[in-house]
Amino acid sequence: MHFITYSAEQTKTTVSPLKESTTMLSKEKKLELAKKITQSNTFKNAPTSIALLKYLVQTNIDERELKEGIIDIEFFGGQSDKDKNNPRVRVNIFNLRNKLHKYYLSEGINDLWQLKIDKGQYRLRFEKQGLQQRHIINKKYVQAVPYLLLSILITVLIFHNLADSPPQIWKAFFNNNHTTNLFIGDAFGYGGKTISGLHGWTRDFSVNSLDDYYEMVEQQPQLISTTSPTDYFYSKRMAENATHDLSRYFTKWGRDFEIKYATRTSFSDIKKDNTIYVGRLKYQKNFTYLFNEGNPYFKVKDRSIEFSGHPILKDTSFVVSTNETDQDYAIVARIPGPHHTEQFLFFSDHDIGVMGTVELFTNEDAIKSFATKHLKDKSYFVAIYKAKGKERINLDMKEVLIVPFE
Repeated sequence: MHFITYSAEQTKTTVSPLKESTTMLSKEKKLELAKKITQSNTFKNAPTSIALLKYLVQTNIDERELKEGIIDIEFFGGQSDKDKNNPRVRVNIFNLRNKLHKYYLSEGINDLWQLKIDKGQYRLRFEKQGLQQRHIINKKYVQAVPYLLLSILITVLIFHNLADSPPQIWKAFFNNNHTTNLFIGDAFGYGGKTISGLHGWTRDFSVNSLDDYYEMVEQQPQLISTTSPTDYFYSKRMAENATHDLSRYFTKWGRDFEIKYATRTSFSDIKKDNTIYVGRLKYQKNFTYLFNEGNPYFKVKDRSIEFSGHPILKDTSFVVSTNETDQDYAIVARIPGPHHTEQFLFFSDHDIGVMGTVELFTNEDAIKSFATKHLKDKSYFVAIYKAKGKERINLDMKEVLIVPFE
């Protein structure tokens, strides 16, 4: 806030808003503005948003038109029409827009120029802010400024102490210094002649990675000349719904995540960052391994979950893989990861289980109720639910077994 004093003759008038210069920004000035933002506290733990902002600034400097498909190919390395149903561009633009808004409400509140991405658009633009009208004040009122500032400071402190903080279940994801990766449980496939006799993409349930593919062609050499690995990503509606719910929840707390595909993931990708997995229990060896290693009582074995060794609860097992599409077992695991990272795993064989549990654990009221009922002083847990639905839409969730642990 700026206060200006004038002579007695001047105090009878007010200053009109100043007209801003419409001079175009130079390339160097645009890069300088972007650098200031990417080095701010708001963007400190958001490497994807930083990289995307730099990319959009460069396209502004080059005066290029942008579409979703162009960003997907140039920035995310997408494969033309192969990834056209992938929501990662919309999600990351949404996250970046919100981070810019948060920056200009805090650290950048006095910035003369603002970087903006209009809703529904992908192109970044620079907008100069008009100066607020300054009212002339008498010198005696300047003496009240320290008291005004003290009142504002007290109000801010009270508000800060009363403001909501992330629930304990998610807090470590937001407070540690690791990037969060959302791994989508996609299906691996390879190219070649299909049952129709034409060239296409084949999903073979016994082949779920490049290693499996090369093992297959080694055992069946005749396939070397008629098949080949592809870069197609295949995921179901579950992935889009889960991504939407998680993105909305992370944005609420000023955080974001990167989207990756499970079949293209190695342990080197997993061990250094926070992990969220959404997808099938079957055919995802890396993530079932994490589940088995990360909790003391449950183990995935083929089509079942085995529970044993608990000091109070009796041993039991659940057959979680079914062919029924109107009901589904879902397993949610909040477990510690390597190198002080955090992991949240959402497993089920059909859409309704994952969609239902992700929706549950991104709902504030549901999270608080769950924590009060089950967690008490515990940080981690495994929860098994039975989901029922219609047309792969979740309609009901029933708790089967909830086991918290340290």
